[in-house]
Amino acid sequence: MLLVGLLVGGLVVFTALHDRGGGVAEIRVGGAAAGTATAAAVEVARELGPAVGTVIATEATATALGSGFVMARDSAVSYLVTNNHVVASATALHVVMPDGHQFVATLVGTDPLDDIAVVSVPSTTLPEATFGTSSSLAVGQTVIAIGSPLGDQGSVTVGVISALHRTITAGGGTTTSSETLEDVLQTDASINPGNSGGPLSDTSGEVVGVNVATAGNATNIGYSIPADLARHVAETLIAHHTVQHAFLGVDYLTSIAAVQNGTGFDGPGVYIRSVSPGTPAARAGLAAGDILVAIDGTAIDNGLTLGGLLQPHNVGDTITLTVHRGAQTLKLPATLVERPKG
Repeated sequence: MLLVGLLVGGLVVFTALHDRGGGVAEIRVGGAAAGTATAAAVEVARELGPAVGTVIATEATATALGSGFVMARDSAVSYLVTNNHVVASATALHVVMPDGHQFVATLVGTDPLDDIAVVSVPSTTLPEATFGTSSSLAVGQTVIAIGSPLGDQGSVTVGVISALHRTITAGGGTTTSSETLEDVLQTDASINPGNSGGPLSDTSGEVVGVNVATAGNATNIGYSIPADLARHVAETLIAHHTVQHAFLGVDYLTSIAAVQNGTGFDGPGVYIRSVSPGTPAARAGLAAGDILVAIDGTAIDNGLTLGGLLQPHNVGDTITLTVHRGAQTLKLPATLVERPKG
């Protein structure tokens, strides 16, 4: 699902031979003033750290370690957010909190496309993390990652938001899955195997991302799922509802990839390589060779990706595609559907 060179989620796996290692949920959303990066990191570690646990996923022939953080509770359990890839193959789940408390965890729900999962533990007294908002983040803003890299619980690293709206899922091919693109945060806060599912925090201690991957062929390039998306998915899973994934049905190239492919174009947008038959894009009249410039008037440029512009929409929403086709500029309405399975 991720591009070649990305280590999915910083998930650390030890083989069995080398294993060392009912009510309404209330979700906190708040704010606090930020201090200096160093002082803030110390405070964030003190305040947020106790809410971040190690997720131990027992698999058929291995034990995988990831991270997770408490986001909500009801009258019987506490809910922790983690990554889907941490728990996807598990036959048993355990959570160990920084104070040493250990729990058998129950899988509440998963969303493989957004790589978010929720597990519950039988406690209503665990410290909770506070969700912030990722929509107001700025490039260069200080962030702090907390998790269990290599099983070392409570590890804290500090960096900045290196970029917003990065795309790290596979975009090649002509299958319906080729459009499964995430709109993720890029950070240089060190993310390593075992950080999967841990929080990326701002300097006030609010969770602004869920750490998901690192670029294995680079230095200090890590990725986090934006908090706004992660919180929405997690809340949906806790409510035992189905997470919707609005689908357009195109295979495309970004402006840089288009130049590399010999199909470069000037201005914002993406180059449409193919349109899957019977999809919203096909019904709207989008065609191979078109330049999709904007969604509902918002340009697809270095600041916003097609995947990011589609994410907030629900199945059944009608959006307006602005398309350059030769010398023509077209406005094409498209009604989004649920992403096909498989």
